[in-house]
Amino acid sequence: MRTVVMALTIALVASQHVNLVPELAGTQTYVYKYEALLFSGLHQEGLARAGIKINSKVSISPATENAFILKLSNPQLFEYSGIWPTDAFVATKLTSELAAQLQIPIKFEYTNGVVGKVFAPSVVPTTVINLHRGILNIFQLNLKKTQNIYEVQEDGVQGICETQYLISEDERNNSTTITKSRDLTLCHERIMKDVGLTYIEKCTECQKRVKSLSGAATYSYIMKPTPTGVMITEATVQEIHQLTPLHEIRDATQMETRQTLTFLEIMASPIIPISAEYLPRGGLQYQFSTETLWSPIQLMRISNPQAQIVDALNHLATKKLEEVHEDIPLKFIQLVQLMRFADVDAIEGIWSQFKTRPNFRKWILDAVPATGTLAALKFIKKTFLAGELSILEFTQVLLVTVHMVTANLDSIKMYSGLALSHKVQETPVLRKVALLGYGTIIARYCSESLECPVEILKPFHEMVIEATAKADFAEMTLILKVLGNAGHPASIKYITKFLPIFGNQIPLFPMRVQVGAILALKAVAKKEPKLVQNVVLQIFINKDLHPELRMVSWIVLFETKPSMGLVITLARDLQKEPNLQVASLVYSHMKALTRSTHPEFALIAAACRVAIRILSPKLDKPSFRFSKAFLLNGYEIPLMVGATSSVFIINDAATILPRAVLAKARAHLAGAAADILEVGIRTDGIQEALLKSPFLNEDRLPRMKQVLKALKTFKALPKKQPLGSIYVKVLGQEIAFANVDKEILEQATQLTTGGYISEMAGEALKAMQNGIAFQYAKPLLLAEVRRIFPSVAGVPMEFSLYATALTAVKLKVQAIITPPLTETMSLAHLLKTDMKLTTEVSPSIALQTFAVMGLNTGFVQAASMAKGKIHTFLPLKLEAKFDLTNANFKIAAFPVVLPVRALTARFETVVAAGNIKEVNAVNAPVVPKMAVVKHSQETLTSMMSPGDLSSETIKTVIPPPDEPDLRTSVPVHKTLCSVLPHIGVNVCMEVMSCDASFIKNTTLYNMIGQHGGLELEVQLGPRAAKKLLKEISFADTKTPNVNTVLQKLRIILEAEQRNKNSSFFSHNKLFYHQSTSSHSVSSSSSVRSSNSHLSKDLSSAQSSESFKPVQSRFLGDSVPPVVAIIARVVRVDRKLLGYQLTAYLDRPTSRVQIIVVSIAAKDNWKMCADGVLLSKYNVDARISWGAECQQNAITINAETGHQGPSPVAYFKVKCEKVPTIITTYAKSLSEYIPAAAQMTGLAISNEKNTERQIGLIILVPTQRTLDIIIKTPTMTLSVSNLVLPIALPFKDIQAYPKNDVTSIIQNLHIQASSAKCSKVRNILTTFNHKQYNYEIPLSCYQVLVQDCTSEHKFIVLMKKDDVFEHEDLNIKVADIDVDIYHQKSAVKVKINGIEIPTNNISYQHPTGTIRIEQKGQGIALYAPGHGLQEVYYASDQWMVYVVDWMKGQTCGLCGKADGEIRQEYRMPSGFLTKSLVSFAHSWVLAAESCRDASQCHMRLETVKLENKKSDWQLSKCYSVEPVLRCLPGCLPIRTSHITIGFYCLPSDFRMNPSANLSSNYENTEDLRETAEAHMACQCTEECLTAVAKLQH
Repeated sequence: MRTVVMALTIALVASQHVNLVPELAGTQTYVYKYEALLFSGLHQEGLARAGIKINSKVSISPATENAFILKLSNPQLFEYSGIWPTDAFVATKLTSELAAQLQIPIKFEYTNGVVGKVFAPSVVPTTVINLHRGILNIFQLNLKKTQNIYEVQEDGVQGICETQYLISEDERNNSTTITKSRDLTLCHERIMKDVGLTYIEKCTECQKRVKSLSGAATYSYIMKPTPTGVMITEATVQEIHQLTPLHEIRDATQMETRQTLTFLEIMASPIIPISAEYLPRGGLQYQFSTETLWSPIQLMRISNPQAQIVDALNHLATKKLEEVHEDIPLKFIQLVQLMRFADVDAIEGIWSQFKTRPNFRKWILDAVPATGTLAALKFIKKTFLAGELSILEFTQVLLVTVHMVTANLDSIKMYSGLALSHKVQETPVLRKVALLGYGTIIARYCSESLECPVEILKPFHEMVIEATAKADFAEMTLILKVLGNAGHPASIKYITKFLPIFGNQIPLFPMRVQVGAILALKAVAKKEPKLVQNVVLQIFINKDLHPELRMVSWIVLFETKPSMGLVITLARDLQKEPNLQVASLVYSHMKALTRSTHPEFALIAAACRVAIRILSPKLDKPSFRFSKAFLLNGYEIPLMVGATSSVFIINDAATILPRAVLAKARAHLAGAAADILEVGIRTDGIQEALLKSPFLNEDRLPRMKQVLKALKTFKALPKKQPLGSIYVKVLGQEIAFANVDKEILEQATQLTTGGYISEMAGEALKAMQNGIAFQYAKPLLLAEVRRIFPSVAGVPMEFSLYATALTAVKLKVQAIITPPLTETMSLAHLLKTDMKLTTEVSPSIALQTFAVMGLNTGFVQAASMAKGKIHTFLPLKLEAKFDLTNANFKIAAFPVVLPVRALTARFETVVAAGNIKEVNAVNAPVVPKMAVVKHSQETLTSMMSPGDLSSETIKTVIPPPDEPDLRTSVPVHKTLCSVLPHIGVNVCMEVMSCDASFIKNTTLYNMIGQHGGLELEVQLGPRAAKKLLKEISFADTKTPNVNTVLQKLRIILEAEQRNKNSSFFSHNKLFYHQSTSSHSVSSSSSVRSSNSHLSKDLSSAQSSESFKPVQSRFLGDSVPPVVAIIARVVRVDRKLLGYQLTAYLDRPTSRVQIIVVSIAAKDNWKMCADGVLLSKYNVDARISWGAECQQNAITINAETGHQGPSPVAYFKVKCEKVPTIITTYAKSLSEYIPAAAQMTGLAISNEKNTERQIGLIILVPTQRTLDIIIKTPTMTLSVSNLVLPIALPFKDIQAYPKNDVTSIIQNLHIQASSAKCSKVRNILTTFNHKQYNYEIPLSCYQVLVQDCTSEHKFIVLMKKDDVFEHEDLNIKVADIDVDIYHQKSAVKVKINGIEIPTNNISYQHPTGTIRIEQKGQGIALYAPGHGLQEVYYASDQWMVYVVDWMKGQTCGLCGKADGEIRQEYRMPSGFLTKSLVSFAHSWVLAAESCRDASQCHMRLETVKLENKKSDWQLSKCYSVEPVLRCLPGCLPIRTSHITIGFYCLPSDFRMNPSANLSSNYENTEDLRETAEAHMACQCTEECLTAVAKLQH
C-alpha cells in the first residue's frame, strides 16, 4: 500500500508544469534596459538606410491587484541616415523636448500574461502612449500549461493576428525559452489606416504566387525561475515589413524593427504616479492620432498655420508661369499640408485677404479641396452659399473635394447640406455633379468602415419613390447613377424596381432607365456578387426582353465572377438563342476571354475555353454590324504589372452606328487593381433625329392608318426617342454624364443652319485681328496613396505614393488680314483676302512623384524615398500665310529663346532622417558615391545624312587601369549630340547614371535649337514651277524617252489580256456576278489548302504580266509640276537648308512622279517616286532615294483579276536595296508577329517565300467574305471567311460609266449604309438576306415594307394584277401616293392618281425631300429623309432600300432589317411563325366585302377542324395562325395548301364567336395539320347585288 501511494505522488508531481507567466506582483520594482531600432531601406550592406534608435530604462511596479505602473527613465532618441552599418547614430535635440512627456508614468492592467486596459493622464499625447504600448507588447504572452507548440489568435499593438508559440526548456541553464512568431498577413483584425486606397481592389489571384506586401514579427524570451514564479531576463523582437512592387525574390525594399528588453535589477522603492487623473486610453492596440496630417515627404514645423500659408501663397502666386519651375509641385504639396492644420476661421481669413487677387484666388481654390479636411468642406459650403464662387469654380472644386475629403459621418452630413441646398438644386449642372459626388462620398465611407448604415442613403431611396410616382425619367436616371456610385447592397431592392423582373410598372420605364438600373448594379456586384448575379441572370435568360437589356446584364454578370458551371450552363442555353445580337456579343466575349493570360481572369478564361467548344463556330460569323466584345489584356508576372481594356459594342438592328458602346480600362500593379477609366455612349435615335426630314406632313397619318386597318392585328413598334448620352467614370465613380435630347438637337440644328457659325467665325477672326492673349495654369494633386500601420515598437510606419503636377500654357495669337475685315464682309470677300496668322505658345508641365517608405510622426521622420521629376517646356512660334486667291499656303516656325531644355527627367533614391528641431534633413543617396571613382565623360557627335547613318566621332575619358575594382559600378556621364541634316537643328541628350542592378538614376534630355526655325510652303496649280528654289536635274541623262515605251507597253499588255485565257486573271470584265456556291475557294475550304495553288497561279501570272519599272526620264522636262511644297530653314547667313517636294502628272501615259530634293547647294540627295497605271488592272510604282536616287529602292505592284469566279487583288512590295537599319528593325518586329497573329485569329505557317519581298493576296469568295494571305520571307499568314460589315457591290458598280465617280461613290454609300429588299423573277430576298419563293395572292395588296413606328413615315405596297399577273407597287410617303406599274411593256408612274410621262422623268417634291427619276431600264424613287433610301422598279424586278436609321423599325414581307434571320417570319401582331406562307399571307390587306375598292376578295380567317383526337379525346381544333380565305359569297379559283398549327378544345366547349384573331396567337400548338388557303377568288353576282343594296 505504501508503494502505491508513493507512485501516485510521484506521478502527480510529474504531471504538474511550472507556471511560465511573468511575475510582476509584490511590492518590488523591476528595472529593464530597453532599446528599439527602426530602419528603412534595402537590406544589402554598403547601401544607405534611414532610421531611429530609442534607448531608455523601463521600471514596472505593482499599483493594485492586476494593475501596474510603467515608467521610462533617461529616454534618448538617435537618428540614422547613412551607409549601413559603418555610419554611426546621431543624438538629436528632440530628446530634451520629449523627455518630460516620456517620463510620465502610465498604468496598465496585466493578468495571466495578457495586457488589458491602459491608463494615462490627459497631458500625455497619444503618440507617447503608443511608445509605451510597444514596450507592453513584449509582455503580451498567451501561455498554455499543457502544450508547448500551438497557435492562437493573439492581440497586440498591430491587432489580432495569428501567432505561433514554441516553448522549450534549457535544463543546463535552468531557463525556459519561449519563441513566438506573428504572421501580420493573417490577422483577424489588423490595425492600419489607408488613404487614397478607396478605389483599389485586391487582386487575390495576382497575389497567390507572390504577395506585394508582407510582414512578420518574431519574439524570443529567456525566462528564469524566481521564488515566486518566473521572470523575463531577456526578450528580443525582430519585425520585418517587405514591399515588393516588382516580383523580385531577393531584392525587395523593407522596414525593420528590432527591440531588446534586458533585466537589470529589482528595486524596493515603488513608482509614484503623478498627481493627475488617470483616464482610460484604450488597450494594447495602437491608436491613431494625427498621422494622416503629416506628409512623409518633408517634415515641417508648424507654429502658425495661417502665416505659413500666406508665405507659401506668396511664393507660388508671384511666380511667372511662362515656364513652370520644376519645384513648384513640391511647394504645392507643402501648401496643402499647411492648410490641413488650418481651421475654418484661418481659411476664411486667408480667403478674405486674397479673393480679389486672381493669382492668389486660383491657388487657394486649387489647394483647399486637396486638403480633404472637414474644415475645407465647411469653407467650400459657406463660400458657395454666400455667392462668392462662380459655377465653373464651384464645379472644379467640388469634383476634387468629393474624392479627397475624409469620408465619415460628419463629412457626409455636411456634404448633404451642401448638395441638397436650394442654390445647388436650382442649377441642373451643379445638381448632377453634387449628387454624383454624394454617392462617391458614401462609397468611400463604406469601403473604409466596418459598418455602413443604410440611413445615409435614405434621401436617395425616397427620391426613387418620388421619381417613380411622378414618372420623372430624367430624375430616375440621375438617382440610379447616384446609387451606382454608392454601391450599397441595401439599394438593390430600390434599383430592381426599374427592372423587368421586379415591379409592375416596367412598361412605363424607357429603355435608358432600365439599362441605367442594370449598370447601377456593377458597383454593388463587387461587394455582393451573389445577390447581383441572381438579378442579372433573371434578365439575361428571359428571351422576351429587349436584346440590349440582356446584353448589358451579361456584361454586369461577369463583374460577379461567375463560376465555371454557370458559364458552361449559359453556353448550353446559348445554342438555342433566337437573337443573333445577343449570341454574337456573348460568343465574342467568351472567345476574347479564352485568350486572356491575366491571373484575375484565370478561372473565367478556363470556363470560357470549355464553353467555346460547346458552342457552334457559326456564331463567330456575324459581321461587325452585330454586337461584339473586344478584350485586350496582359500581365507580366516578373513586373507584377498588367492592364486590361474591354470594349462592348451593342447593336439591335445591325446599323452602322451602334446603339451603345461601353469601354473600360483597368490597371494592375503590385497585386492590386483599379478601374482607371470607363466611358459609355448611347446613340439611340440620334442618327434618325439628325437625318430625318423635318417636312413630315401630319395629313399623311389618316391615310396611313386607313391602310393599316386592313391589318386587323397590327401592333406598332414604339417610336424611338432621339436620345444620346455619354457618361464618364474615373476610378469606378461616375463623375459626369450628359444627355442629348430632341431640344438640344433642335438647338444644334438652328446653330448650323441659322448663320450662327459664320457669325462666330467672323467674331473669332476679328478677335485675332485685334490680338488674343491667354494664360492658364492648373496644379493637381494627382495621387496621395498611403498605408499607415504601427510597428511592434508602437511607432507608425507607412508606405506612400504622391504625385502632383502643374500644367501651364501661355498663348498669343495675332492675325493680319489684307484688306482688313469690315462689318459687312461676306465669305466671298474673305476668300479674296491674304491672311497672316502668328501664334506663340509656351506649354509647360512639371510633374513630381514621391514613393516613401519609413516611419512618419509629427516630431520625427526617417524614410527611404524615391523621387522622380519630369519637366517639359516646348515654346513654339508659328506663322501661317494664306493666299486663297493664288492657292498658296505657307507655314513657318521661328526661333525660340535659347538655350531651351525641352524635356528634363530625373529619378533618384535617397534616405533621410529629421525631426522638428532640425527640419532641414540632409538627403543621402542610397547608392553612395565612391571618392576613388572618377566620372567618365563621353561625347558623341553624329552628323547624319540620309545616305550615311554611321559616321560618328567619339571622345572618351577612361579611368586609369590601376583604380581599385569596386563593388558598385562606375558612374557614367555622357553627352550625345546630333545635327538634323539640311535643317541645322542641334539635338543633344545628356545622360547621368549611377549604375546599379536594382536602381535607375537620372536621365536628362536637353534639346537646343541653335539656328532657328522651319518654313513650310505649299503651292498648288500652274504657279508651282515659279516657287521652286532649286532646279531638279539628274546625273543620268541617257535614259530613253519612256513615254513611247509606256504607250507601246500598255497596248501590248491590254492586247495580251484580251486574248489571254487564264484561270487566274480574266481581264475582259473586271467583276461579274457570281453565286455563293460556285467559287473556287469556298467558305468551307481552308486558306492553307489553297495557298500553294494560288501562289503558283500568282507566280506564273507575275512572270508574264508584271512590269519592271525602269529608271524613267524626269517628267519635269515635258510637263509642269502640279504642286510644290518647300520646307526650309531660316538662317542668319541666308543659306538654303531644307527640302523641296514637287509632283508631276502626265495624263497621256497615266503616270505620276514625285521628287523630293535637298535644297542645299552642294547636296545631291533625292527621293524619287514613280507610278504608272499600266492598265485598269495593273499599277506599278518604284520609290528610290539617296544620291541621285541611286542608293536605295523598293518596287510596288498592284493587280486585280479573278481566281475562277472570285475577284482577287494582289499587292507586292519588293525591297531592291534598303538601309541596314530598316532590315534590322524589320527582323525585330517579325518576332512579335506570331503572338499578334494568335490574338487576331490569323493562321500562321513557316512556309518560306521570296526573299526581300512581301505579298498580300485578297480573295473575295462572296460579296460579304474575304480570304486574305500575307506572304513574308519567313512565314505565311492567312485568314479565311473574314466577314465584312457590308456587301461589296461589284455588279452594281458596273452599271455606271467608269468616269462617273460620283454615282459610284453614292452607290457604295447606299450599299454600305442601307438595307436592301429585292425580288428578281420569283425569288424575294429580305433585308436580312433570307430568300424565299411563294405564290402571291391575286388582286390583293401586300405590305412589302413600312415604317412600323407610330410615325408611319412610309408604306410600300405590292399587288399582283389578275390579268397579266404583273407586280405593281404603291408607295405612300409624305402627302403623295405613287403608283409604279407595268403596262404594255412599259413602266408607268402615277402620282396621286395622275399619270406622269416617264420619258426623262424628273419629279421633285415641293419640300425637296422626295424625287423620282429614271434609272437604267426602270424608275427610282428617293426619299431618304423619310426613311426610304430608294425604291427601284423595272419590268422584271424591284428593289427597296431603307436608310440605316430605319433598321429594326420596319415590318412587312421584307422584314425588320435587324439582322435577326432567326426571327424573320414576324407577323403584324408581332407573333413569330414557322410557316413562310402564313407569314406572307398575314401581310395581305384583307377586304371587308366583295365590292371593296381594292378588288381584293379575301380575308384572314380561323380554320376549324372537327373530330380530332387530342389527349385521347375527341376535340375541335382551331388554327393558331389565320388562313387566307375568300369572302362570304365568293368562290376560290386558285388554292394552295399550307401547314399550320392548331390548338384543340373539348368538343363540348363553346368558343366566343367575337374572339379576336390576335388572341389565337397566345394559344399553344397541340398539332400541325395541312389547311387550304385561297389565292384567287371570284365573287358571285348575288354577293355583289346584296352588297350594293346594303350600301344604298
